[in-house]
Amino acid sequence: MVGRSGRLGVAVAVTLAGVGGGFGAARGAEDARTASAFVRGLRERGYYDLAAEYLEQVRKQPDAPPELLATADYELGRLLLEEASKTGDLVRRKDLLDEARVKLDKFTKANPGHPRTPEALVELARLLVERGHLAMLQVDETEVKAEQESKKVEARGSFDQARVAYEAAETRLKAAFAKYPLFLPDNDPRKDEKERSHNALMQAQLQKAVVDYEQGQTFPLNSKERTDLMSKGLAQFEDLYKKYRTQMAGLTARMWQAKCYEERGDLGPAIGIYNELMEHTAPQLRALQRYVGYFRIIVLGKRKEYALAADESVRWLEAHNSVEAKRSKEGLGVQLELAKNIIAQLPDAKSSERTVAIKRVGDVLGNIVRYSSPFKAEAIALLKKYKPSAAVRAEDVARMNYEDALSQGEQALASQEWERAEALLRQAVRRAEAARNIDQLNTARYDLAFCYYMSKRYYEALVLAEHLARRYPKAGLAAKAAEIGMASLGEAYNVYTQVDRTADLNNLIELALYTAETYPDHEQGDTARMLLGQIYHGTGRYPQAVEAFSAVRVKSSKYLDARTRLGATFWEQSQALRRSGKTAEADAEVAKAVETLTAALKTRQDANTPATDPALLANAGDLADIYLETGKSDLALKLLEPLSKAQGNSTGAVVARLTAGMLRAHIAVNQVDQAIADMAALEKVGGEGNRTQLYFGLGKALEKEMETLQKKGDSAGLNRTKTAYLKFLTALAASKSGQTYDSLQWAGENMLALDKPADAEAVFARILKMFETDTKFQNAPGAADRVFRTRLKLSGAYRGAGKFGEAESLIAQLLQENPKAIEVMMEKGMLLEDQAAANSKNAGTAWTAAYTQWRSIADRLGKMRVKPVEYYDAWYHAAFCLNKGGKPTAAKQTLALVMRLSPRVGNPEMKKKYDALLAQMK
Repeated sequence: MVGRSGRLGVAVAVTLAGVGGGFGAARGAEDARTASAFVRGLRERGYYDLAAEYLEQVRKQPDAPPELLATADYELGRLLLEEASKTGDLVRRKDLLDEARVKLDKFTKANPGHPRTPEALVELARLLVERGHLAMLQVDETEVKAEQESKKVEARGSFDQARVAYEAAETRLKAAFAKYPLFLPDNDPRKDEKERSHNALMQAQLQKAVVDYEQGQTFPLNSKERTDLMSKGLAQFEDLYKKYRTQMAGLTARMWQAKCYEERGDLGPAIGIYNELMEHTAPQLRALQRYVGYFRIIVLGKRKEYALAADESVRWLEAHNSVEAKRSKEGLGVQLELAKNIIAQLPDAKSSERTVAIKRVGDVLGNIVRYSSPFKAEAIALLKKYKPSAAVRAEDVARMNYEDALSQGEQALASQEWERAEALLRQAVRRAEAARNIDQLNTARYDLAFCYYMSKRYYEALVLAEHLARRYPKAGLAAKAAEIGMASLGEAYNVYTQVDRTADLNNLIELALYTAETYPDHEQGDTARMLLGQIYHGTGRYPQAVEAFSAVRVKSSKYLDARTRLGATFWEQSQALRRSGKTAEADAEVAKAVETLTAALKTRQDANTPATDPALLANAGDLADIYLETGKSDLALKLLEPLSKAQGNSTGAVVARLTAGMLRAHIAVNQVDQAIADMAALEKVGGEGNRTQLYFGLGKALEKEMETLQKKGDSAGLNRTKTAYLKFLTALAASKSGQTYDSLQWAGENMLALDKPADAEAVFARILKMFETDTKFQNAPGAADRVFRTRLKLSGAYRGAGKFGEAESLIAQLLQENPKAIEVMMEKGMLLEDQAAANSKNAGTAWTAAYTQWRSIADRLGKMRVKPVEYYDAWYHAAFCLNKGGKPTAAKQTLALVMRLSPRVGNPEMKKKYDALLAQMK
């Protein structure tokens, strides 16, 4: 997904870089106390870049204070974490969190006994909370339900880890605090350390309770999980307030205590506490009162005191009127409450007042939707309702100046009014062109390109974005424009499949190469390298893919994904080499794949990435697949089992893949009971829509596994796997509960593939008995096709068991019902073949009948402009029957003619069959 918020981030960074020229002269004389105080002042004012630059410069000085040198990574980590919690750019937030973890980890590992180390551990726990917040923000960034649930699970995993981290920090801080005497005089040098240790302890205890509240927010309103977590948090807040009622931690706990009351509907006690906290006059409480005031407004709205709540919102915004405050989480929340409380008063408003009020609502909501926050989705929904899209009057737009057109255009973008945004941004472009202001022109063009991209006008987006990126490569928005251009071409390639896709792909490669070369140290350069790697991987150009993925910078947020894809590329390259007979080179590539994927997975786990993270699971899945393919099922199990346990009730394609891997591994090591449990889990996580695809993929994987063992000559391993597989299928089919059509059909078809027709027959008969009379099943879409498939497979089971009469009768019924069904005609051909093989007296006549059937099928399919693979299969069987009927010359001529016209004969597998049959006839 292409994002726009990065443009604001660039502007801020440039502005702050210009502010930092005045502190260089003071660096050499700094002591640790002064430096820390200065950094703290910059941090409190939101000058994170300045503070970080100052720290980096001071630590490089020969006379840098030793204490600052020791704690610089800790301070830098705190700065990065603080900036991450404030930025609205979600991509930037993830990068900052990753950088903060590196700095804090470095400090704690290098200074295990430092007095600030426990505080650093608290910050690392807070970092996990911020990861949870990020995942929840990403829930609102997608409309795909499976992805939303995946992100919620990811958030809960982060909160679980944060709780554990706070508990560990609390234990250390308690031990550290207990070492100090109960009383220390003011002149004791240990007093500051003791106070700092106590504050850190209280903060850890407070934040551990807040984690319960935050995690509760990830569950639906009134759900048991949410209620239990709120109750748990409330008990902790009450206890903390009793312990520390005169301390900031105690008063903050008091605020959260009220918030928990509010959540469970006890609005009276909640507002009483909020009023109590707002009455405090100590300046130290002003930051806390900013949050209390916001929470109080929410309660007033819930009590239906809409006018008072709206007035309180206005007063809050007047009191906190800085840009930073209004863009903060609580600032955006207050603005949403203002809009909602104005809306609540509309039914009683006069007509003239209503018009003014709706305009005010639109203005307020338009500001909220411009930033990523927990309120954006609700604000967009309200904006669409109370400021519906309307045709833009050309004469009104034509009168606008650049600033008004751009501002309203960006607001329209934020509320997803693409048509309105386009008209306004075109006006901004015209005004900038008339003024010959290149910076303004590039800004308007960038926004217009984004508008085209979001409205799926990919080629128009490409033209604008690529022009900006190539004509003005050093402009502030050029790198982001190149990213939009690449995304547009990628979408065009996927959507416009009837046009010249080769040209689109080549243009995409060219633009990605330009982006990687022009912006080598930008995230967009790494995006281009990732894109090139994926294209090269997908088109089988593995050496180029390896080069592209390897070039992604270590500091990039895409680095670990690049390493995971690099490992997968090494594996695919090994397969290509093995198919060419280069066994030694293939084995070397397998070793690289395992090493790369293992290192990437370890880095993710060392970074405390939640076990529910989709990228971590994909990484583990790639590694497990290699273990399974190379006969190391025990290693696959060791890898997958803890991850599987961590998934809880989550669903989706990634979890389904994990479960399928577990199933394969359990079958391979003959743990049938566990495999049955895996199948039940697979039914649950796969979802109704893609079960068939999952079963098909799993069956193919198991077939490939057995084929690999057969090629290796590992007859013992092959027999062991077949036995376990059949045992699993038998147990699955015999299960009396939890069975679906798909699971039984899958079991029956695979029994048939393992040459167990009698067992398969029993399963197919059971399916027909269960589902042909099931009204709910019969009314579902595709039910007739499913029953048809089962009956067709049942005829195959009859045939395999030598029950030719039953098979013939069933095929006759199917042909009567579906006279044009090629599948039934082919099944009849297979039956005639088997009957001929079993008919020693009239073999010649029987083989002729079989040949006639296959020839008829081939002639029918040959009339199609694009020949399906069944066409070549029919000719294969026709030649097979001729050869068996004593006509090898005619058989060879038949195959030769087909291969002369179509050398590939459909696909590589069919080509192997043709070659093998020809070899038999020599």
